[in-house]
Amino acid sequence: MALAVCLCPYSSSSEIVNSSTNNAAKNGYVWQMLNLFPNQTGLQIKGVFHQYTLDKNQGDDASVTIKNKNANGTGNIYEYTDNWDGIEGSTKIKYDPITPSLLPLWGEGSINVTGEGALSDVTVNYHYSFDPCFIPLSDPSCPDFQANLYKYLLDNNLLNSDPDINDPYYDEWLKFELERKAKKQEELKLKEAKEKEEEREVTMEKVLAISGAVEKIADPSQQLSMLTEMAAVGKIKSYYDVKIDGGIYKDTIQLNDSTIQDNRKALRNLRNDANHRKIVRSQYND
Repeated sequence: MALAVCLCPYSSSSEIVNSSTNNAAKNGYVWQMLNLFPNQTGLQIKGVFHQYTLDKNQGDDASVTIKNKNANGTGNIYEYTDNWDGIEGSTKIKYDPITPSLLPLWGEGSINVTGEGALSDVTVNYHYSFDPCFIPLSDPSCPDFQANLYKYLLDNNLLNSDPDINDPYYDEWLKFELERKAKKQEELKLKEAKEKEEEREVTMEKVLAISGAVEKIADPSQQLSMLTEMAAVGKIKSYYDVKIDGGIYKDTIQLNDSTIQDNRKALRNLRNDANHRKIVRSQYND
């Protein structure tokens, strides 16, 4: 089965997660950072909260430092110091916002006193944030999931073949393929429905075009008028259909002499008619 990919964006979107760790100094004044945070790629530390009580005399010099080593080099990636010289011991609460930096850069954390004094009731929390879709392929609901899945398949020559079932993104590919087919079927149904609607509209136009003629045929007066016109057309048409051969019609009567003899029989009939009229009139003269 060949894979055809449609780059159609998902409607869902990711939201940045903001949270804080549990107390890093709960079990001691030195701690490992990776044990405090969720396993999220792209997680950034944005601030450090601390609270502690320092027991010391007012005349003693002391300082309290909270720090984290630089995991990828020397020195510290974070360091904050309170100077307590000449100050009587008490409880300190502070939130220190910082420029966000990635968790893997943060090494071992600690809090310690330099000088005279003792710590108690220590709390250290790290404020952090992360994008659940920092790696878009981690969740099909991520906005760029399909585009990144396409790139993954392209980079691994999987566009024209099925991924191996052991592929880490096999389930995502399978879901993507099923959704693609479902969407294609839905588009086909919408297209067929639109074509049927267009056919129905054309049929209605034809019906409306002849509706006037139907009304006329149903009207008795219109029927009589149409029949009269049809009859008249038939009569005239019979004359139009007669064909007369062209040419010259020559005289067929020939006179042997120049004198035309009177028709004696016709003259005799005329006399009889005159006698008949005379007899009839005589009946009314008496």
